[in-house]
Amino acid sequence: MLNLPFLIAKIPLPALFLLLLSLPPLHVISQNLDDERSILLDVKQKQGNPPSLQSWNSSSSPCGWLEITCTTNNTTVTAISLSHKSITQKIPARICELKNLTVLDGSYNYIPGEFPDILDISNLEYLLLLQNSFAGPIPTDIDRLSRLRYLDLTENYFSGDIPASIGQLRELYYLFLVQNEFNGTWPTEIGNLANLERLAMAYNDKFLLASLPKEFGVLKKLKYLWITQTNLTGEIRETVINNLSSLEHVDLALNNLSGPIPGGLLMLKNLTYLYLHNNRLSGPIPSSVEALNSKDVDLSNNNLTGPIPEGTVKLQNLTVLSLFWNQLSG
Repeated sequence: MLNLPFLIAKIPLPALFLLLLSLPPLHVISQNLDDERSILLDVKQKQGNPPSLQSWNSSSSPCGWLEITCTTNNTTVTAISLSHKSITQKIPARICELKNLTVLDGSYNYIPGEFPDILDISNLEYLLLLQNSFAGPIPTDIDRLSRLRYLDLTENYFSGDIPASIGQLRELYYLFLVQNEFNGTWPTEIGNLANLERLAMAYNDKFLLASLPKEFGVLKKLKYLWITQTNLTGEIRETVINNLSSLEHVDLALNNLSGPIPGGLLMLKNLTYLYLHNNRLSGPIPSSVEALNSKDVDLSNNNLTGPIPEGTVKLQNLTVLSLFWNQLSG
């Protein structure tokens, strides 16, 4: 598996997960804790009774199990963290009976099969299934998880199209689909995700050739865009970039992008990291530079020409500027 860059998120996953666990569900549904224990023990049994879950037993409260989080008054289960538990069996559908479950983390395991049968977890807000062995398509009715805010399916074997219905997850602010086997088209419906802040689809080199969707230009809250090596082609539309004023991190490297670098890209005042290397971009580097927070800019291995803009001297926070393998002067 590919070693993913450390900039996937500003908050490391363990710290992020602890933050998520501290959030109470918005609507608590009455459910007997003994019933929830029975459900969890059945889930454990169907997953082959992994040794990592040996503390789960019928004589203790699930709220005392390391992998389980309950409400502050310990009346109902709200989160399950099965990360790094060496699980090799599918997630059983019975987990859907946990009516107040808002967080499900099954990441860093060896879970096989298609997307798990969990679409009936009506209150689910955070779903982390990264680094497993899931395969097949993302279900076309994934929008049944209507409260979902955070979805990470990174490093699996999901294939086919990313379903248009993903654009119906209107609460989503974090969408990571990095390094899978998607071999269809880009879902322009992602442009409907008005709350999206972090979008990553990098290292999906089986995507059909496509340009950066113009619909992405309405994602005004987007701060992080990582679409390395995804068969992007054509120009980077100025109309897309000019509207993304919140962008801090842009990585479109290792694609087939051509044409000029949009002038508006280096005018984004919050931009900190810019990676456009290994494309076929041409023309001059934009002369107007207002991205004064920039720390790392890599435009190497393109067909850029002309002088290095004088405006780069204003980038006082710059630590890396890579321009090699172009035809620049000055």
